[in-house]
Amino acid sequence: MKLKTFLARDLKDALSQVKRELGPEAVILSTQSRWVKENQTGWGRRPGVEVTAAVDMTPIPSNGDGDRDDRGVWFPPPPTPVSQIQEDLEEVKELLHQWMRQSGPPSWLLQHKELAMFYRVLTKSGLDERFVQRWLDNVQGILEQPGEQPLTLKEVACRYLMHAFGVVDPWKAKEAQPRYWTFIGPTGVGKTTTIAKLAAKFGLMEKLQVGLISMDNQRLGAHNQLAAYGRLTGQPLIVVHRRQELLEAMEKMGDLDLILIDTAGRSPYAPALQKELQESLGDLPELEHHLVLSATTKESNLINAIKRFSILPISSYIITKLDETNDFSGIFNQLCRHRVPVSYLTAGQQVPEDIELASRRRVTELLLRRRS
Repeated sequence: MKLKTFLARDLKDALSQVKRELGPEAVILSTQSRWVKENQTGWGRRPGVEVTAAVDMTPIPSNGDGDRDDRGVWFPPPPTPVSQIQEDLEEVKELLHQWMRQSGPPSWLLQHKELAMFYRVLTKSGLDERFVQRWLDNVQGILEQPGEQPLTLKEVACRYLMHAFGVVDPWKAKEAQPRYWTFIGPTGVGKTTTIAKLAAKFGLMEKLQVGLISMDNQRLGAHNQLAAYGRLTGQPLIVVHRRQELLEAMEKMGDLDLILIDTAGRSPYAPALQKELQESLGDLPELEHHLVLSATTKESNLINAIKRFSILPISSYIITKLDETNDFSGIFNQLCRHRVPVSYLTAGQQVPEDIELASRRRVTELLLRRRS
């Protein structure tokens, strides 16, 4: 194994040196911030990075096809160009994350104590490094504007974060009535409870005519739970099993203001998920689909859920179980990555108290609360 340490002005320069001298198979062992010489005379120093990398110089034996050696030991095939690019991207991403955590704020930001402190909060919050870098670029642009700065430093710090995602009041988004809202999402995220909260909010508090439709044919007792809410609020419930029955139920409730449609929770990894969604709910322009996501879900599973359920046009995200986690970074990253706004936030089981209309400030506070 060949081991070597590289000093460079920045991470990009260091990675270029590693690839050039050790080749693409090199493995990064560590990165840390260092002071490097400003010029060849040795006078003056500036912040830089030290990267330690290694590469295995032992040749892999082969019997001609590259799969097994003379002893019958199997070796994996060489990586394809696509897989190599993916590995390189993941490597760069992890290095960038380490670099940003270890190197601290850039020199121009250190002049503003509040912003430098806010930067440190962001790098430890779990926010995607790309958004942290965009935040830096945005803040620098604001600070470089000529004339007196109309914003306080705190407003400068929060301004980009609060406009990196969208929010919406789904009731005000359209004027046509009746409105048909479907609630889709993975198993166990709280779709039925969310529907109960909204039914009470619009029916009891805002005096709208609300109807309920249940398409949940998989969870035991799902109809009974929604029926109980309907009896308490005086709202009609229709249970349907097939697409044609859904269309008939929608027609029967056509004189109401708002119809809330509960669907069965489905695993995002189910092979037939997208086909089932398309067959049961696809090509119905009257429907407004709201994807319900739990704040407790790991980010990799959130990414897959959003990708798979987005076979239908999603009107908004509804985020549940905020009371069961203090890490909102996964949800926040996905809100910034996609153009779909968030509409409602829920925390707890109380109906209808534990639901609120999302706002930019509230969502940003949820990201920062763990490190506040």
